[in-house]
Amino acid sequence: MEMEDGALGFVCIEGSSLYLWSRKVSSEAAAEWVKCRVIKLEGLIHVADQDGDEALVVGSAEGVGVIFVTTGSGLFTLELKSGRVRKVDEPEVYFSILPYMSFYTPGTVLVLIAQLLTAPFILHWFS
Repeated sequence: MEMEDGALGFVCIEGSSLYLWSRKVSSEAAAEWVKCRVIKLEGLIHVADQDGDEALVVGSAEGVGVIFVTTGSGLFTLELKSGRVRKVDEPEVYFSILPYMSFYTPGTVLVLIAQLLTAPFILHWFS
């Protein structure tokens, strides 16, 4: 995932905490992973159930700072800036979440208009 500063980052859960790590490059061009933030999940999300199912990070929404976490209680979103948690689905088996952010394809409207204006029936109609 991309961090707020544009650096490469990743998120993991260990115990009842969510850890955010960022890739930092030093002046000598050496890179290392630096722990940026720790979010305590206890009280926000039910982390483990009686069956031993633990919370897992199953996806993120690039550019908006949202992490998807699955537990034995359901699928949740966690907004990194506000700390807001929302349950978005019931308990299921989730391996990976790939949210659709937009369905707009840049340039298609102009291409469509250009194609319509150069179509033979349009040219005939205007002449």
